[in-house]
Amino acid sequence: APAPAPAPLPRSPQVPSSQRDKTRWGRPEGFLQAQLHAKTVQDGVVKLQNLAPKWNEKTGAYTLDFFKRVRLPSKKNFILVPCDNQDDVVCIFGKVCKDTYALDFKPPISMLQAFLAALSSFEHRMGLT
Repeated sequence: APAPAPAPLPRSPQVPSSQRDKTRWGRPEGFLQAQLHAKTVQDGVVKLQNLAPKWNEKTGAYTLDFFKRVRLPSKKNFILVPCDNQDDVVCIFGKVCKDTYALDFKPPISMLQAFLAALSSFEHRMGLT
């Protein structure tokens, strides 16, 4: 099985509480993000790693649970989790059909950080080394 490798990402900027709007749940925008930062951020860096696949006796292969979002096997598929909490999925990227991929993410990473992580899985196909 491939070894999980930590991936440090810079923390997303915090919005001052005076500029936050109320969400439909009545909590300030960024509330969840602030709680996640308190658990996973050290020195302004979020430490994430690939979730290690588990051996599946039925299929005779290493597998990951993509929560029915990913339908096709691909070496590009990945799940990112905080180094200190393997149960908190932060980013899922995987193949849905022939030329279509799904990218799901949540704080503490931004849309750009999730996109760049997904883009990095294509480096060999694009001719980059």
